[in-house]
Amino acid sequence: MPLAPEMLIAFAVTALAVVAGAAVDVVSKRIPNLITFGAMLVLVAVHTAFSGLPGLTDALYGLGGGLLFFLIPHLFGLLGAGDVKLLAAVGAGLGPSALVTVVLFTSLAGGVQVLLWLALQHFSRSGRTPGYRLCYGPAIAAGTLAAMALPLCGQPYLALALPRF
Repeated sequence: MPLAPEMLIAFAVTALAVVAGAAVDVVSKRIPNLITFGAMLVLVAVHTAFSGLPGLTDALYGLGGGLLFFLIPHLFGLLGAGDVKLLAAVGAGLGPSALVTVVLFTSLAGGVQVLLWLALQHFSRSGRTPGYRLCYGPAIAAGTLAAMALPLCGQPYLALALPRF
């Protein structure tokens, strides 16, 4: 089943934001507000224009959920503020129903990224380990693009099965 034009536009803007954020993160070790806040603004506007109030609330719930998912690691100094804002932009674009899938795929991509970085450190013996900060933008981009591939291939996002009380 083909996706609605609203979701195709949201996917395109989200993909552009995460790829641009990852590229800038690799080069400068930061993700600029122009990318994150710009994407948030455009994505909330797209959902509102196509779906009205339900689109606005869905985008804002996704934005808030994305912010909350990465806020705790940020508060412990594990992630930068740009990473938190980039995931919030992803939440605004894909909605709250996609966030579990995005975070799971991002975590897997981040694990692969860390393993590659450790292997590079081991074989290069450069000694740059102290104080070096790993860029998480590429993992967010990989996880987001992988999650977006599911509905493009006709598959649903992953869901948590919560018990009813």
